Amino acid sequence: MADLQGLWLEIRQQLTHDVEAAAFIDEKLAEMLREFEAGRKVEGRRAVLAIYNLKVERLR
Repeated sequence: MADLQGLWLEIRQQLTHDVEAAAFIDEKLAEMLREFEAGRKVEGRRAVLAIYNLKVERLR
């Protein structure tokens, strides 16, 4: 998970236009981590899917 967080920090610094989407991703990554650490895999997957459905490849 540390690798994922490190990569996201690098990417987030480059996002200048989609600040709201970046905040949403921050929230969902924290939720994902919290849920997986608590052993709630289904909820963790939902958080990941919310990010996936955001169409992150379009962020600027």
